[in-house]
Amino acid sequence: MITDIIRNVRDYAFAAATAGKRSVTVKGATLSLEGVSKRMRYVMFRGYETRDAELAERFITKTDKVLEAGSSIGFMAITIIKNIGVSDYCMVEANPRLGKIVRENFRLSSVPFPIWKNVAVGASDDVISFGISKNFWSSSTLARENEAERVTVPMVSIPTLLSDLPFSPNVLIMDIEGAETSIPASDFRHFDKLIIEFHPKLSGAAPTDVLRRGIIDRGFKEVASAGGTSVFLKA
Repeated sequence: MITDIIRNVRDYAFAAATAGKRSVTVKGATLSLEGVSKRMRYVMFRGYETRDAELAERFITKTDKVLEAGSSIGFMAITIIKNIGVSDYCMVEANPRLGKIVRENFRLSSVPFPIWKNVAVGASDDVISFGISKNFWSSSTLARENEAERVTVPMVSIPTLLSDLPFSPNVLIMDIEGAETSIPASDFRHFDKLIIEFHPKLSGAAPTDVLRRGIIDRGFKEVASAGGTSVFLKA
């Protein structure tokens, strides 16, 4: 409770101090600040998801073809396309409220807009309830604090996504706020490289361990990690 109060005071003070700023540039990606919450404004100025981007820069090459599940406002996609030179890229994002800001971020960053699919990644092809948070990186199919609304969105499995693309991705980047444990471990066999953010506090430690073991059992080796994100390479 006290921590939340301190954070709120910090966020309001920071928003006031940076009120004239309309965008922020992180690792070459210029991100619009229009409409983002005060908490996300602070996070974006502090570097946003730079650790994940640095992992990607270590293990992804320009000849790789990437599928990103949970692409949010496009930061990872912009940095990978712009800094690494990847040309075959598909972004998948369940939040229907992010389409406008994603396109604006690509425009501001002078990066061609890749394939973008406004669906949730799941175990099957169906529909699913999705919670939209005022702090966009907390939006999830799982129940979270600070949800502003819940909407029903299409859910598509990884095999279906792959069958609908004009290229065959060999890299999967996944950050879907705890829903990663719903993905069958067998779906990861389609890729050579995985960059996955795990969320054991949301999905549970045991399901997270089962997923990690399932990935390793399918021929992958965990070669690096930063925070909650791990990189797996097919042995």
